[in-house]
Amino acid sequence: MAVFLGNTGNIRLRRGSSLSYGSFSDRIEPDDVNTFLNRLGFTSSLDNLLTGDRLEISTSDTRGLVCFAPSAWDSATVEDTISAYVNVNAAGGLRFFPSFEDAVNNVRASELSLAAFTGDPIAIDYIVRDLRNNVLGNVTGYTFNTDRESIDVTALSDKFKQQYSAGLISGNGSIDCLFDYKSTGVKETPLLMLQLIQRVDIGSEFDLALYVTDRSLDSSLTSVYYEMTALVTRAGITLNAESVIECSIDFVTTGEVRLLIGEPAGYILKEDDDRIQLQQSLDFLLQEVDD
Repeated sequence: MAVFLGNTGNIRLRRGSSLSYGSFSDRIEPDDVNTFLNRLGFTSSLDNLLTGDRLEISTSDTRGLVCFAPSAWDSATVEDTISAYVNVNAAGGLRFFPSFEDAVNNVRASELSLAAFTGDPIAIDYIVRDLRNNVLGNVTGYTFNTDRESIDVTALSDKFKQQYSAGLISGNGSIDCLFDYKSTGVKETPLLMLQLIQRVDIGSEFDLALYVTDRSLDSSLTSVYYEMTALVTRAGITLNAESVIECSIDFVTTGEVRLLIGEPAGYILKEDDDRIQLQQSLDFLLQEVDD
């Protein structure tokens, strides 16, 4: 029997959730667009959106999303939907980028251009729907527990207590990190874990993979991990003058919890054992499997 150290573990997460919890409505006024700063905002952006979020915006307005320049689309014409990563400033102003890395680093050379417009406000629907799984940086440890309800089915004629074993399964846990707010776009920062609970309307759900062993860290291992959708219930930070700043979150699962062995969802396996990140959510699409 082999033993494993904790340094073979890892945490990957996806902002938002693969579960559909609907879109949220707002509107963009002509004065909400600042072409000098190339930022726009709407009423609920400050309370719900974080730098690095992949935002899908749509409108039923016949003008389309005229707050964006036609160059924001491949068709070079104004359309009624757009998907981009956002950089959010302190006032909730949004700057749009084609990639997560450019958004978190605020790379102005690749930003999508906005356009001034006049007339009535544009009614919009938006949703945070990230497609990528990012490694959470500076993790010092995590705990995760699964529970299964036992249901009492004892009848009056029974002499011993009877239990129904196939009760509902739930999970809960905590994640501990060393605090950091700087990101290069390669890993998610622990600051995100503190920010998730602050989403007022969207909520604090996120997709989570807790790796017990991660093949990307050691190619001799097989990945073993829990996959779930989690909900942040508590976020805290510990600050002492004589030690590094630490932060932690508690979470509960919502929906299915799976203990899996092998490659995660959203990857295609190639013959050279490398990975191709999919641009759409396809669960466990594999060209080859080891059964």
